[in-house]
Amino acid sequence: MKKLFASLFLAFCSLAFAQDYSDVSKDYRLTFPDALYYKRDFRIQWWYFTGHLFDQTGREFGYELTFFIVNVQKKEYASRFGVNTVYISHFALTDTSGNSFHFSDNADSGAYGFAGAKDDRLNVWIDNNVLEGTIGKMHVKASDEYKSIDLVLVPAKPFILNGENGYLRKSEESPLIASLYFSCPRLTTEGDIRIGARVFRVKGESWFDREFLSRELSAKQEGWDWFSIRLDDNREMMLYLLRNKDGTTGRYSSGTFIYPDGKSRHLSMNDFSINVLAFYTSEKTGARYPAKWGITVPSEKLTLTLTPLLENQEVLAYHSTGNYYWEGTCRVHGSSTGRAYVEMTGY
Repeated sequence: MKKLFASLFLAFCSLAFAQDYSDVSKDYRLTFPDALYYKRDFRIQWWYFTGHLFDQTGREFGYELTFFIVNVQKKEYASRFGVNTVYISHFALTDTSGNSFHFSDNADSGAYGFAGAKDDRLNVWIDNNVLEGTIGKMHVKASDEYKSIDLVLVPAKPFILNGENGYLRKSEESPLIASLYFSCPRLTTEGDIRIGARVFRVKGESWFDREFLSRELSAKQEGWDWFSIRLDDNREMMLYLLRNKDGTTGRYSSGTFIYPDGKSRHLSMNDFSINVLAFYTSEKTGARYPAKWGITVPSEKLTLTLTPLLENQEVLAYHSTGNYYWEGTCRVHGSSTGRAYVEMTGY
C-alpha cells in the first residue's frame, strides 16, 4: 500500500502542478555557491552523495546518501498539514567484507520541522539525515536503528558542469525535458561508520551530484543507467545512458570526462560504448539487472571493466518514492583501475 500511495502521489504531483514551476533552459546560468542551495522555482531537485571508504585495516565500504525535494504546489494553506513539499532521503551502506547491504528511506512533508531546506545556505535535513556546510567543506550525517554515517567531505577538485554549461537534455521529444546538473567528482572524505554495534573510523573519497528539473522523462522512456567512475590516475568520468521502452538508447545519452587538472569535456553517445557482460536477477523483485560492464572511450584510450563488489545492492524504496532500483559500488579494472558507483532504474 505504501508503494502504491507514493507512486500515485508523485504521479499526481507531476501532472497537476508542473505548470507552477520554472522549466529548465539553456539560458540558465549556474553560479556558486548559490547553486548548492535549495531552489524554490524548480519542481524536483536532489543532492546525491556516493563514496568508497576504508578503515585502518583496509575493510571497504560503499555508501549512498541522497536528499530529494519534490515541490508539489505553491498554494497557501491556513493549516500546517497542507502539503506543498515532500522531502525524501535514501541511505545505503555496502559492507564488502561483511558481504552485506543495508538500506533505509524516509519521507516527510516538513509540517513539524522534521524536514526542510534553506535557500540561502547549504542545509537540508530529513529526520536524522542532514547535509550542511559550505562549498569548501560539507558535513553529512545519517542514521537509523542499525547503521549510521558521520562524514566530513572536502572537494579535492573543482565543481564541473555537465552537459552544455550545466544544461543536460534528456529526451528527443522536447528540450524542456532536461535538468541543470553539476558534480564534484572527488571529495576527500573522513569520519565514522556504524553497522550494528561496531563503529569504524574511515577515510576515502566521495562523488557529489546536484541536479534540478521540472519535467520527468517522457512516456517513451524506460529509465537510465548512471555511472560515476573514479580512476586511480586522478581522472574521473560520468556516463548517463537513457533507455527507451523499445530497447533503444536515447540519442541524448551523454557523459563528462574530467582530467587530473580539473578540466573537463562533454562526451556525446558517439564518444563511448557500454556493453553488458553479465546479469543479476533479484530474488526480491524479479528485476533482471546488468551486473558487469565493458566501457570504452577510444579518444582517451580507455578500456574498462566494471564489476559490482557485491551483487545484491538493490534498493527497495517503498517508504518514500515507492520504487526499486539498483545502486552499488563497483571495482574498475582494465587500462586503468579504480572504483565506481552505478545506478540503474526502470528494470
